[in-house]
Amino acid sequence: MSKKRIFSKKVIYWVIGILIILAGTCFWAWNRFGPAEHRIYAQKVQNFPIAKTLSAASQTCNLKVNQYRQIGKEIQFEIQATVAGLAPYDVEISQGDSVLHFNSVPHRNGLWLTLPEITLHSGLAQIKVNSISHPACQTTASFTYKEDQINEILPAGQWVRQGSKDNWLDVRPVKKAGKIYLRDFANYEDGRTRVIMVDGITVEGIGKGIEVRPGYLYSVTARWIDAPYNDWWNKLRNRTLRQQNIWISQQDTSSTEKSELTEIKIPKWFSPSKNTNVTFDTKFPEFEPIKGKLVMQYRLNAYVSPQNYFSRGVGYLIGEKDVPPQKLHYTATPNYFGDKGEGWFSGLNKQAVESLAGIPDFGVYAFDFEFWSQNYPPKVKQGLIWFTEYIRKSHPNMLIMDYWGGGAYTNPHINTMKGKDPLDYVSDYYQPKSNNSNFDPLPDGGSFQNLFNVTPADVYPRPMFPMDKQGNSANNFALLSAVHSLRINKLIPYQKNNKFIFYGWNRYMPLYQDPIVPWNLQTTNPKGELILNQLEMMPASQALGFSLFSLVLFDGYYLWHDGGPNGNDPNGYWIPKDGEGWGKEWYPADGKADVYSLKPAPGMPGTPAYWDYPTEYYVLGNWMAKQVEDIIVGGITQDLPFEINNKRVQPRKEQVLIAMDKKEPFVTSIVKGNQIAVLAVDSFQAPNVVKKLTVILPDGTKANIELYGNWPVLYRGKLKITQSVKTAH
Repeated sequence: MSKKRIFSKKVIYWVIGILIILAGTCFWAWNRFGPAEHRIYAQKVQNFPIAKTLSAASQTCNLKVNQYRQIGKEIQFEIQATVAGLAPYDVEISQGDSVLHFNSVPHRNGLWLTLPEITLHSGLAQIKVNSISHPACQTTASFTYKEDQINEILPAGQWVRQGSKDNWLDVRPVKKAGKIYLRDFANYEDGRTRVIMVDGITVEGIGKGIEVRPGYLYSVTARWIDAPYNDWWNKLRNRTLRQQNIWISQQDTSSTEKSELTEIKIPKWFSPSKNTNVTFDTKFPEFEPIKGKLVMQYRLNAYVSPQNYFSRGVGYLIGEKDVPPQKLHYTATPNYFGDKGEGWFSGLNKQAVESLAGIPDFGVYAFDFEFWSQNYPPKVKQGLIWFTEYIRKSHPNMLIMDYWGGGAYTNPHINTMKGKDPLDYVSDYYQPKSNNSNFDPLPDGGSFQNLFNVTPADVYPRPMFPMDKQGNSANNFALLSAVHSLRINKLIPYQKNNKFIFYGWNRYMPLYQDPIVPWNLQTTNPKGELILNQLEMMPASQALGFSLFSLVLFDGYYLWHDGGPNGNDPNGYWIPKDGEGWGKEWYPADGKADVYSLKPAPGMPGTPAYWDYPTEYYVLGNWMAKQVEDIIVGGITQDLPFEINNKRVQPRKEQVLIAMDKKEPFVTSIVKGNQIAVLAVDSFQAPNVVKKLTVILPDGTKANIELYGNWPVLYRGKLKITQSVKTAH
């Protein structure tokens, strides 16, 4: 008896076909999401001119000048050799009877040999390169100099650039026909997906130049990934990251446009520092903190007195000797309890908890215990309630907040990238309630509801991916999401008398094992280039926005910093040993100096390893808000109607959500008598776009304002009649 035929031949072919499709799909998925490290990504050939070799080097090293490029007065030469350790070089540039000598020119991998100041006539010139350590290694080549490019870059005194410095990203301000452009002269491509963002929003054409305005600081971030950009979370896909931050000084301009409002502009005296130490604590004019507002910062320069901070708008510092505790803020981190776990804390009785709560009479006290979940288990919550109750009784005037756990309504970090849409939160305005289980009462009735008197909203920079079709990421929603969060918190009855603040940090905390930003630092003794791994900096426009919105609409900010006061020795860096802390690269100018000879002087702190421009912009926002102190102290919030695209936007209670949903500007104000301060921002438009709005003031008057990129704007004016308005939220 023959066996029964289970499948027909047709079915077998069909199954085989499906398996082939599945195998191909799996291969595609693995190709997209699997490892990419084994691949080699060669830089695409660009149209850089080629130098013509006139005399060849010794065959023992095969030194050669290959490509070159001229950027203003600077010329870069790609040097090739078959051996290492040839730098530094003696370089000679000649053109006719003119000869220029450059001694001990450093050179390192990742950069072309650079001569920053070369002025010649248009036409052929020669370069002679000679290795100091190997005198037989020398070569001569000819190149073409273009005199008409000398002035294409703004003069050095008019701009500052800090961050990465290599062949991957080379952004500079170019002046052409009276306009200024940001141009990436590197324009590096290697076949991977490349995304370049300015102030966190994708831009196109920066290789040719994009027009920008002077007077602003632009953060340019370039990313490469062997996958679609929205797979940036995948650490296996060979990702590369670079960031350069460029400030361009203001130019004298006069505006003839009239408006009912006067803009509080970025003052002409403002500029961020030219090195990594902040300068606001000496260069800003003195001003008293805004009455009733909380400004909590850190002293950043060890050589500057704490009093310089108190006389420049800062209300509270941390850990300063000879400063009264009432002028200090303190953040209690896990090491407060010796880094012991929640199991240990949960086992403590009330008396044991209270014995741990003996603290000075700080002005502001913040919990950052990180009990390994921002939602406290019942026993942890009970212990922290005992802890807080004891502090409140011991220090009735102290301001206390839960920095780690947040307010009763925790900032949901709303965006349109994933999860709930902005309009899904509209009901919160009509039925406000806590979304934080930490504020739920325990069975015996104990709770945090009446213990904290400061309510924070988290404004830490968010990931800059995924990205939508407009080039926006979750980070573009961070400011308005925080405004929404605090507005709901103010509607929760047991918090109505609290202080409402933003708390933030100046850098993006990597969540997906993001690649580091190599940060270039110049040293003088020994002379060389030190490259330290850093985190991505937040845009200056966002720092100014957080500062202004926190002080105008709410009660201030708490700006975290991850270090103590710094020194300013250009060679005073703490260099981690191999395998410790941040990575490093060291390129001594003489080719041999030891990196560990870089260190702070005895008893002195280290030099800051990155440019902390965001803190300077936070303080700038504080100063700008001070200019409308008479309005914002005791004034009432009122969102304003405005006209855009030939239509009128009439604000609703949930207007901040509508702005996020439609990616429209957000315009609000503070009204006090017949005085008004108008605050506005467009968090979603491209960084070099200008948008003009007609704003309708409460007295019916129309006023013109202008929004540039994501920068906030602040205006003040007088109303025709004294307004009596209710808060819009």
